[in-house]
Amino acid sequence: MEEPYITPTHIRDYVFCPTILYHKYVRGVNEPETPLMEEGRLQYLKDAERSKERITLLNSRRIRVEKMHFSCKLTSRKHRIQGIADTIYWTNNKMHILEIKYSSLRKPRPDHIYQTAAYALMAEEKFRQPAYKIIIYYKPTRKWFEKRYTRQLRAYTIKLIQKTHEILSGWKLPETSWKPQCRSCWYKKFCWP
Repeated sequence: MEEPYITPTHIRDYVFCPTILYHKYVRGVNEPETPLMEEGRLQYLKDAERSKERITLLNSRRIRVEKMHFSCKLTSRKHRIQGIADTIYWTNNKMHILEIKYSSLRKPRPDHIYQTAAYALMAEEKFRQPAYKIIIYYKPTRKWFEKRYTRQLRAYTIKLIQKTHEILSGWKLPETSWKPQCRSCWYKKFCWP
């Protein structure tokens, strides 16, 4: 039987907390949508077709774009992952992956970095060229974060994809460990009775 495809959102959830990934997608226990979550979802839907806004964003950063794709469908058969990248653009013949976030963060979290790295991995397969950089833009704070897409980042992203597949397929149960974010986590009642 062929293993199902996962998404970069699964990778993001795994990096943030493997236990949340397990509860959401294996057990089917979903956190009720908070007002902040609803605001982010609505903003994403509103921005989904705003290609002019993305061009303006890149122009404001003085980035000369040679080619660009918005809401680009991506698939990696090799790694069994699929998703839709916000924006992929080329400058100096180098491919960049831009992920727009609606969080008020001032620096990127690891789960956002590896979610964007998963898009880069799929883009490499689709466009048959190496990704040069991943970029995360936090819209509310207007913070722009760039990271080179190195061999090490690619290799670690592949490991995360494999670990995510293991949990989602039921091959492995995640270990529960206490972290500072557990204090405000809705799922903690399943981890810490």
